[in-house]
Amino acid sequence: MSYECKYLRNTFCDKRKKECDPGSPGCVLFGKFAFPLKSGEKESPKK
Repeated sequence: MSYECKYLRNTFCDKRKKECDPGSPGCVLFGKFAFPLKSGEKESPKK
């Protein structure tokens, strides 16, 4: 999946004034897409 964001400059979000985290509150993608694993999260251990 890919997308274009007018606020994205390399890995920095000019709108949120921090590193890009697609789908987080304040992001233009918030509520429009579901992200199975957000950046910084680790997979839960398999049972």
